Amino acid sequence: MKNICILLLTSFIFISCQKKQEKKISGEWNYVYLSNVSNTTQTWDFSNDKNLYRKITTDTTIIDTANWKIDTKVFERPLLIISNFKDSLNNGIYEVLTLNKKYLVAQRISFLNGTTGGAFNRIEFYK
Repeated sequence: MKNICILLLTSFIFISCQKKQEKKISGEWNYVYLSNVSNTTQTWDFSNDKNLYRKITTDTTIIDTANWKIDTKVFERPLLIISNFKDSLNNGIYEVLTLNKKYLVAQRISFLNGTTGGAFNRIEFYK
């Protein structure tokens, strides 16, 4: 009986942590360019239905869509999984380094197929 209670408690904590992370990431984020890119803005909108909308504005506006999900494990940083961008440059599995009301910082640790060679990509956002 004690083991069942521990299992149920652990499951509850896991589910509530995942929902909390999903709630924090939902919404529109302003992308921070890590190099000088003049006259370009980019926003990423993590919707509640797990669709991700990226809007890049220069002289024209480009809109791309993808899918996202959060994978949480006990005693580990959450993982942000981004898939199905057309250009595939940002698809992959990211370790979430910072996630709060103002900032989102994540670092890609592998591509979707599991390979890690050349996978490094850091994405930073502010609200």
